[in-house]
Amino acid sequence: MSGRASNAASSIAPSYNNSAAPFFSDVSPSSSVPQARAPIGTDPNNNASLARRIELAGDSDEEEEQLTPLQKWQQAWAEFNFVRSAANLRYKYGVFFGFTWREVRKRKVGCCLGTCSCFMVVFIVALLVTTLSNMPLVFLRLAEIEEGERDLVLTPGGDVQNQAQSLDYTKFAATMASFGGDYSYHAPRVEFKFETAPAVNPARCEPPVAASMAQGAPFEWFYESATEDCAESAYNCLPYYCRESDLLFLDLMVLDTAKEKDMGVGRAWPYDPPGPGEVILSKAAAKKLQVAKGESFLMTAVLTPSIVGLYNEMKWTTSSTFPYSQYKAVAMPLRVAEVTDDTHGKLPSNADDYAIMEFGSFLDYVGDYLDPAIPDSERTAFKQADLAKYATEVTVNLPPPKRRNLYSQSNYDTMQEEAVAWMSQVVYNAGFNQVATDPPILSYMRSVRFFTLFLGLLVSLVVVVLMCLAVLLIYSLLMINVETRTFELGILRMVGMQRPDLVQLVLVQAYVYALPAWVLGLLVSWVVWLQINSALESELMVSLPTGLDGLGVGLATLLGLAVPILASIVPIKSALGLSLQDALDTQHSKTKAVTFNIERSEGSSFSGTVVGVGAAMALMGLTIYLFFPLALLTFNIALLFYIFFGVLLGLLFGLVLLSLNFELIISQMLTKIFFFWENNALQTLILKNLIAHKTRNRKTTLMYAMSLGFLIWITVSWELQIQSVSFRKTQQLGGDLRIQKKVSRLTPALVAKVERTLEGLDEVGDWGFVVDDPEFEQGVISQRLRSLGRFQEFKAKYKAVSPNFLADSVVDTKFMKVEQANESHGVAPSAQLYTPWNTDRAIIGSLYFTETQHPALVSGKPGLLAEMEVRRGSDNKDVTVYTPLKASTVLNAVPVGRMSKFPARKRQDVYVSVPLYMALTNGQISSMQALVYQYIVVKLKDGVGDKSAAVEKVKDAVIAGMAPEYQTQAVKIKDLDTELKAIRTAEAILNTFFMVVSLLAMSMCFFSLIASMYSNIHAQTKEIGILRSLGLTVPVTKRLYIWEAFVLVTTASILGFLVGTLVAYTMVIQRQLFLQLPLEFNFPFVMFAWVVLLAFVFAIASSYGPTSRLLQHSIVSILRMTN
Repeated sequence: MSGRASNAASSIAPSYNNSAAPFFSDVSPSSSVPQARAPIGTDPNNNASLARRIELAGDSDEEEEQLTPLQKWQQAWAEFNFVRSAANLRYKYGVFFGFTWREVRKRKVGCCLGTCSCFMVVFIVALLVTTLSNMPLVFLRLAEIEEGERDLVLTPGGDVQNQAQSLDYTKFAATMASFGGDYSYHAPRVEFKFETAPAVNPARCEPPVAASMAQGAPFEWFYESATEDCAESAYNCLPYYCRESDLLFLDLMVLDTAKEKDMGVGRAWPYDPPGPGEVILSKAAAKKLQVAKGESFLMTAVLTPSIVGLYNEMKWTTSSTFPYSQYKAVAMPLRVAEVTDDTHGKLPSNADDYAIMEFGSFLDYVGDYLDPAIPDSERTAFKQADLAKYATEVTVNLPPPKRRNLYSQSNYDTMQEEAVAWMSQVVYNAGFNQVATDPPILSYMRSVRFFTLFLGLLVSLVVVVLMCLAVLLIYSLLMINVETRTFELGILRMVGMQRPDLVQLVLVQAYVYALPAWVLGLLVSWVVWLQINSALESELMVSLPTGLDGLGVGLATLLGLAVPILASIVPIKSALGLSLQDALDTQHSKTKAVTFNIERSEGSSFSGTVVGVGAAMALMGLTIYLFFPLALLTFNIALLFYIFFGVLLGLLFGLVLLSLNFELIISQMLTKIFFFWENNALQTLILKNLIAHKTRNRKTTLMYAMSLGFLIWITVSWELQIQSVSFRKTQQLGGDLRIQKKVSRLTPALVAKVERTLEGLDEVGDWGFVVDDPEFEQGVISQRLRSLGRFQEFKAKYKAVSPNFLADSVVDTKFMKVEQANESHGVAPSAQLYTPWNTDRAIIGSLYFTETQHPALVSGKPGLLAEMEVRRGSDNKDVTVYTPLKASTVLNAVPVGRMSKFPARKRQDVYVSVPLYMALTNGQISSMQALVYQYIVVKLKDGVGDKSAAVEKVKDAVIAGMAPEYQTQAVKIKDLDTELKAIRTAEAILNTFFMVVSLLAMSMCFFSLIASMYSNIHAQTKEIGILRSLGLTVPVTKRLYIWEAFVLVTTASILGFLVGTLVAYTMVIQRQLFLQLPLEFNFPFVMFAWVVLLAFVFAIASSYGPTSRLLQHSIVSILRMTN
């Protein structure tokens, strides 16, 4: 029996290997291919025992010997069937790959197009997702520029706020060492505030000062002065020898530069640690002191407020209150090691007058210049003391990788949750009841949380839309690949290839393109990412991972390998849906201008369109009915933003689909406009081609319209976000410059000095002032605004403004939204307050006007009641004063101040004249000298050449004119360029990103256009042959298809621009409503011009090549082509 089985196997094998493909169903039974027969022993009743015996057959020789000859024959036959099946598959797929390879060699252009398209999809998605995952780090960099590169700052506070001045860093470091690497990045600092560290250039002082600088330590004139000024205060001592106007109060920062470098504070810090007696001085301070690198200046620092703990240890304290000790102050020369114009993340960007000394050498150097009366033993002990035990603040950072991962999240809630968990552990172990905490980076991220969330949302939408474009492109390529090969597929069906094998063949051909493109796309995207990584690291000063993002690789793999399977369903269904006669018909063109379908009313069929529309409507209803209220109730801004943008995205897609109804009309118009000079017959042929290719071109039109509409939308959305931030900053600033105090308010004497300075500057056009609300002045307890019947009450802020404050000459009036005004006076609203007939009038917001039911302005009747609660000085009794008011102007928005018509802003400003302002306080403020000014707004003259230089000149002049009050009162001058510096950095980076996104989207559209035009020309070979035989020349034939591609792309571009413009304009209106800012819709004319130019270039690039290759053949050859 086994011999017969062996002979049968040997006789069957060669006939199988030489036979036709086993999946051909029409092979004659008489052929050498054996018919399938059930082998002996495959009865279901014996399957289990047979399988068990086969399994045991190779386990031991003893068991094998126990098998009967019949069982051995059955085992051999089963093994033969397995080998036969494997050979069958190997042969079948060998045929598939051989056929595919012949197709690749035959259709090099189509193969190259498919591979390039799949490569572009994989490359774009992998690179884009990887890049986008790091985009939120832009805001981390902005936070570091604004606040410094510090995650958590600990200072004395809590229960010991009024007793402790410093922290013992040595104990803190020992405690944190037991908690691992996440808590090992920290460093101490000692800060001497500007009030305690006056400095002066000795060259501008009397001889004793300059002489002591040359002589060296100690400065006897400072410690042995007969004046009481030196004994009381270092600040009072210097004016005795130097001019008071030459003093500069510095923020002296003592840093451990080595520790801070290790923990990543000041990653771009370019300077070496300063040596003993050396400082790194800010450029602003060096300019005011008139010193340069290598020169020296004198500083008289009061040490006791900051390191009073060391004084206690030295037993130098003589009192429990300031100044604590008779040795409190030190006069020491300091050499400028470097002058820096940037804080480089060591300090906040608004730090101006600062000096930096090295932590390790500070006490040793200072000790040499202490009071000569200190005994040498005590001086030595002071110099050898551990400054780390008396740190005024401790900086703690996350490890760099975790820090990057934390702040790269676009959802602030998640970021805050993770950051607080880490910070809580630090604070708890440091002694939560003894320290005050400040998370500067997290605080900044909170202030821009909506901005980062918006960016994260845009990024997500970009990925989704580009993935949709990628899917559509792959689908289009597969559809065109099948459509152009209906004849070959028909031949295969005719010779017997079964439908499942035909499906496998199409998939094999798809993966012949997809697999190499997937590998190459990932490789190239990784190489390009390395270059982007290097650029981002240099710009953001953050270490980024060198590998591609896992999500990006996963999505790219899904699109490159999985999507072809799904996208093949419709093309395969289309190819198999043709009858064999239609598939083999080479006498008629495959392009049909007229089609019709016959449907039987009996029997129901599955409608994908109906299901898709129904599912979309159900999802939209569920979102609006359930998730929208959920987002409002839980204050989930991220979910709310996604709902808003999902609705807008649905609006975009819906408008794109609706706009397709106007495709033919716009195509006809463009043909008449651009090709009026062409022959009427050629114009007719262009339109006929567009109609005949309408179905195939529809995918390209959709891609162009959707991508351009989306690009306009996100471009305008991004510009709108930048514009919102810029406008908000500009509105808060009011004019070109704003002068204010850092902590307190401006005094009348200081305002007078500023005004005298401004009067002498040619660059200044005008200025105005705002007097702060009287609650800031002692004696005014509260202020309210009521209706006459007192049924409505608001906590208002009464502020006096100068007559010209709301005029064009001072503020930017585009931020002033007037609801109602008396235009008959012809003067600015603020000037009307000072007219004789408006002495009891005020400028109010629309909310107050509406809620108090104020009579019409023209009536002249009072509708408001000003309520001021003051503490009377005569008997120290609280009294409430009521004053009737009328509204002179009603505003929806105002520069600098707060006025609105929305109830969200309950406490708004009320602008009045200075006389009325003083009257409202019932004599509490009785003269101009008792006023406190909130700020002065300055506007430059129109037509100033270099505005930045003019701003700097005005700032320098104002600072010089205010000295020494500028130092003692800590005046701050803000200008628009400085305020917008950080946001412009983000704008530059993200503008580059959106430009790259636009190029990538257009690239995918270009590949779709090439595929579509290649298919159109290939399907119209017979028509082209007929036209050539009728006398159409080669140049005219080329122009026909180039113009067709141009009209197609331009039509789709116009539709996309119209849809994108409509959606973007809708968004602008919504933002204007919410923000009450004069946001502008700026149509992207530059992008439109580029798209029209690219339409012409793409039309030539997509049509010229296929047309030229076809027209190289003779007319007869073209007419005889099968497709």
